[in-house]
Amino acid sequence: MHLESSIQIGRKPEDVWRFLGSVANIATWDRGVERTRANHSATEYAVGLEFDTFAKGDESDWGKMSYKVAEIGSDHCKVQLTSSTGNARYFKQATWTFRSRPHPDGTMLVCSVDFVTRLRYFFLAPLLYLKRSALAIDLESLKRAIENEGLQKS
Repeated sequence: MHLESSIQIGRKPEDVWRFLGSVANIATWDRGVERTRANHSATEYAVGLEFDTFAKGDESDWGKMSYKVAEIGSDHCKVQLTSSTGNARYFKQATWTFRSRPHPDGTMLVCSVDFVTRLRYFFLAPLLYLKRSALAIDLESLKRAIENEGLQKS
């Protein structure tokens, strides 16, 4: 399944990428994430970086999801789900791609999500499609985090 949403952000592309390039910033805009953890001491967002997100209100780590930065370009990045337990158990594979292009008022950011559910959870696909507006909600939060709270240093 492919879901996609876009948003105009009133910041230059390099500012948007600086913010997106910090794993610690995910919890400021993804409404389901309480905290994050990079899985090594690297300070730079780079291909191969692995990190975890932890769901809000989950003390048992059942909502933990693990990811790997699969690709980075001057105007895009791709992050792949690597875990298969907890909330990730529903997906056989999942990839998030962010793409940017200059806009007269800043940056146009496009986020697409491509996923395949595991066969036993196939029934969830239509429900996830119906909840596709959640992607736009997260992008609105991302826009606010970048524009209103300023850029956080990585």
